[in-house]
Amino acid sequence: MKNWKREMWFDETGLPWVLPSPTLPTLDTATVYPGMCLLEGINLSEGRGTTRPFEIFGAPFINAEELTREVNGLDLPGVHFRAAWFEPAFQKFAGELCGGAQLHMLDRDSFRPFATGIEIIRTVRRCYANSFQWKQPPYEYEYQRLPIEVLLGGSLGDFFDL
Repeated sequence: MKNWKREMWFDETGLPWVLPSPTLPTLDTATVYPGMCLLEGINLSEGRGTTRPFEIFGAPFINAEELTREVNGLDLPGVHFRAAWFEPAFQKFAGELCGGAQLHMLDRDSFRPFATGIEIIRTVRRCYANSFQWKQPPYEYEYQRLPIEVLLGGSLGDFFDL
C-alpha cells in the first residue's frame, strides 16, 4: 500500500493489471462492473461469452438503434452507448444474435456505474415491457430472493417502480 492513495485509479499505481476474474479483462471492465453486473438479474446478456464482458449488453428481442437512442437520451455522466450486435459464445443467449449496445466510458471520474446499470434496466423494462423479465432464483447460494435483489442488496421497490 506504499505510495497508494484512495483516489488513485489502478493504472496510476504503476502495477501491471492482473485479471481478478476471466470476465474482468481490463480496468475499464472492472470500472463498469459494479453497475453492469446488475444485468445478471434480468433476461439481458451482460456480455459474458464476448470479448467485452460487461461493456456489451443486449438480447435477441432488443432493437440496437432504439435502445442506444433511449439510453443516450438520458445524458448519463461520463458514458456513451453505441449500437451493437453480438453472439455470445456461452452464457445467456449463447449462439443467438443479440441486439444491444456497447458502453463507452468517456470520463471515468464522472461515470457512475451503479446508477448507469439501474437506468439501463429501467430503460429496457420501459421499452421492452412485453419481453423483459426478472431472473428467478436460485442465484449463487440464494434460493428465496430474486437474483436482482441479491445484486442490489435490497428489494426491487427500493430501486424500481413496481
